[in-house]
Amino acid sequence: MPTFPNARYVFAERELAYWTGRQKDDPAACPWITDSVLPVMAANRVDIVKSAHAFNDLVTLIPTPGHTIDHYSVQIGKGGADAIITGDMIHSPLQARYPELGMMSDYDSGQAGQSRRQLFGRFCDTSTLMCTAHFPSPSTARVVRWNDAFDFIDA
Repeated sequence: MPTFPNARYVFAERELAYWTGRQKDDPAACPWITDSVLPVMAANRVDIVKSAHAFNDLVTLIPTPGHTIDHYSVQIGKGGADAIITGDMIHSPLQARYPELGMMSDYDSGQAGQSRRQLFGRFCDTSTLMCTAHFPSPSTARVVRWNDAFDFIDA
């Protein structure tokens, strides 16, 4: 049973195909798929989208692959009054200063570094607020240039 039975669950097409394919090959390798994804699919509560998808003019998915095969971050709002929910794209502030610094659970650490460098390069020195999922509080900041990389400053 889905945790939120009336919700729609959004999955990136390529990400969903990758994990459900792995689950079919070896169900023990991906117990979270059996536990949390397949019931949502069986309940027909799934919207499958590309990782570059706009729900409307205020909510857009931005592809940030690397940590997973088709990871995306979410941009909310419009330029000048917007925020990005980074998800698993970044796990430590060190990865802003050293974008190529990967982690052992990355699907592709090189690609993850490219995603960080591209996203931060696009939004550095702007008013865009970064909402990071894995930082200690405060977990919101703005991105600024730091040498040939980036840093976070208080929002």
